[in-house]
Amino acid sequence: MGAAKRLLWLLALFSALWAAPCRAADDASAPQGEAAPAPWISTRTLSFKQIGIHAPLKLRGGNSVATVSFGSRTDELVTGITLHLRYTFSPALLTDLSHIQVMLNDEIVTVLPFAKGDGGKQLEATLTLNPRLLADFNRLQFRLIGHYTNRCENEAHSSIWAEISNFSDMKLTVQALTLADDLTFFPEPFFDKRDFSVLKLPMVFGARPSLGALRAAGELASWFGAQASWRGALFQASLDKLPPEQHAIVFASNEDRPSFLASLPPAQGPMLAVMPHPLRPERKLLLVLGRDDADLQLAVRAMVLGQAGMTGSLVSVRQVKLVAPRLPYDAPNWVSSARPTRLGDLVTQQQDLEVVGQQLAPIKVSFRVPADLFTWGSRGIPLNLKFRYTGPQKASDSRLNIGINDFFVQSLALKASGIGGVETSLRLPVLENGLLSNIDQILLPPFRVSSRSEMQFQFTFAADKQGECSGGLVDNNRAEIDPDSTIDFSQYPHYAEMPNLALFANSAFPFSRLADLSDTVVAMPPQPAREDIGAYLSTLGFIGAATGFPALRFRLVGEEQLTPGLDADLLIIGDSKRLKLLQAWRKLLPTVLDGDNRRVADGLNEPQERELSLKLLSKRDNPVSGVADFTARGKVAALLGLESPLKQGRSAIIVTATSAEAMGEVSDALSDDAKLAQMSGSVALLRGDAVDSERLGPVYHVGSLPLWAWLWLYLSGHPLLLAGLSAFAVLIAALAILRIFRMLAARRLRE
Repeated sequence: MGAAKRLLWLLALFSALWAAPCRAADDASAPQGEAAPAPWISTRTLSFKQIGIHAPLKLRGGNSVATVSFGSRTDELVTGITLHLRYTFSPALLTDLSHIQVMLNDEIVTVLPFAKGDGGKQLEATLTLNPRLLADFNRLQFRLIGHYTNRCENEAHSSIWAEISNFSDMKLTVQALTLADDLTFFPEPFFDKRDFSVLKLPMVFGARPSLGALRAAGELASWFGAQASWRGALFQASLDKLPPEQHAIVFASNEDRPSFLASLPPAQGPMLAVMPHPLRPERKLLLVLGRDDADLQLAVRAMVLGQAGMTGSLVSVRQVKLVAPRLPYDAPNWVSSARPTRLGDLVTQQQDLEVVGQQLAPIKVSFRVPADLFTWGSRGIPLNLKFRYTGPQKASDSRLNIGINDFFVQSLALKASGIGGVETSLRLPVLENGLLSNIDQILLPPFRVSSRSEMQFQFTFAADKQGECSGGLVDNNRAEIDPDSTIDFSQYPHYAEMPNLALFANSAFPFSRLADLSDTVVAMPPQPAREDIGAYLSTLGFIGAATGFPALRFRLVGEEQLTPGLDADLLIIGDSKRLKLLQAWRKLLPTVLDGDNRRVADGLNEPQERELSLKLLSKRDNPVSGVADFTARGKVAALLGLESPLKQGRSAIIVTATSAEAMGEVSDALSDDAKLAQMSGSVALLRGDAVDSERLGPVYHVGSLPLWAWLWLYLSGHPLLLAGLSAFAVLIAALAILRIFRMLAARRLRE
């Protein structure tokens, strides 16, 4: 598109949107010549828990520091920040000498004094901070200055402590800023990595969006989900209506476009345009335009794959070519199951593996594992660890404590040299039921590891204290985990018992097995409701967050296109009033939702320990205690897992609800870690904050095992057969030895 044509097209685009702002926002008209709206100022309150602080901030020892990180969005100017703190301090502290320093980006902004008689009580304080100290990424720090005696004291004494509740919050007053219409800044402002809250992004379609437009939107939702990562992502669908005060993405082809773009000239090919919201210039619209659905998909793929080179307010796409498909289990967010993984590759920057200070904070390394790793019979996950630290004053009592998900694994003594490692690799306790199973060689109890696992490395240094006032802690302790340390999952095959919604909740398995979803078919009703589309987009965003890669190769079909023999994993999304497949598969489903009519079964919530190995060769049903068939009102959503009725060995997960309005329960649950942790088995029913999981129906297996592992697994469930085979083997060996002895005896007699 030439420069002149581009300019004319942009003018037409602006005219089309600004010509009918009343239709874009609930048909509310604005008088001609109205003055520009005043700067948009709003407030929002974020608790420490909402921005990733999942436990109270513990301050232990003198000069100990706790940190809360948060960001400032590019499209906002923070004009005010107020802290509301809930805290407690030790009653043993001297209040005239002790306090908590509050620092913002390493600058002391205020002090929390301690009053006599308040020790041990839950206290509250409201502090106003200077917003001029804010940067893109901010650190709010709390340093405890604690003293328990006027004489010689030990800064590591147990009486020096304070805690700040993670229900403390900060109230931000922000003014919206008007950014340039330039794709150079994309994905901002639609997604801002400085924003630590859940991504909430509307996507706008025509009155009856086609499957092609929905497929393009699904690809983009999965990409945004990968960007949002741990934050979570919620996508609201809007049909033929522009959200009045939000950044939004609009999908419009010449064949099907929202009515507020009716006067827009026809697109000449795949195009991307960014422009102000017609009702709020501080908000932006990203328009995905094309002649047809194929053009919309090309435009989305160009944005996903080539956004690093895009500039200006309008981009015309010539061609996009997908080259290499993804390989199994190579999702960017996962540790490698083909080779050892460097710990340096699991952190965003090398500084995350370093700590410095008087009492060192733990070094934390987060990672995700493939959901179907089979670790039955394993001694543990090998961890080849190297580390460096300042030489301790008292090496005999200085240690490195290693844990995983707050579970203690092992303690290593620190040497005076300041260099450490393990000659024989440590072994972390292994995954259970497709994640971590069994116990370590030293009989550590089993535990579960979700897809967001975390290793903790805690260095503790002891001081050589001789006499009442000599010795003490040093100020310059430093420690580092070597980035070349490795963790190795490569020795484990992939094999899992299904259905298991915990694997989906933890890492979007089985769809995430291929990060681009090339083995996945998504099915929806022929005319999905707006809420169905929102649940579909949020589910694709959830999968993208699990893999870290956009879903570029999945297939989106109407439910009537699901035919026997379809060799793919099925993700079926739609409310029970529109999803006819629920009736056709009624006898196969462990739980049935049909509007207000419901059939709910009850059974075992947890598998027995020996079920993993028993009856491996044959299919079986998890026992059902009973079935209730009834009518009720109210919102209930469900995730149902089963073997695909279309192809043996393939999986199907159905996302449904009693009504279209209840589909929002699914979207909320997929961005709530607490709800995800409660999902398991073959049925998960969602009612408000409650999640009820059941393990019902036939069991099947996915993946494969080496012959030796399969034999040991089978024999572990048949002890009598194992004893018989052992006795038979001993008998054969005895007969063979007897035969050899007879041959030797006969040979001596002949000689």
